Amino acid sequence: MKITVLTDQQGKVLATIRHSEEKPEGPVAKFGLRAVVPGHKLHEFELPTHMEKMESAEELHRALKEHLSKKS
Repeated sequence: MKITVLTDQQGKVLATIRHSEEKPEGPVAKFGLRAVVPGHKLHEFELPTHMEKMESAEELHRALKEHLSKKS
């Protein structure tokens, strides 16, 4: 599953969007994230499988911050 993550200058996760793998039928609203503040960044990648079932936003954001810091 793909995910888009918005981070601030310190790498703190501000927002996430998980991308559906299902093909919708009929009209669908589209939405997304934009990095409009200087220093904010968007990251799009395949969500690691061990994070897919995380229900706590706090836990997911902490795991994503660690994951992104390892990629840098």
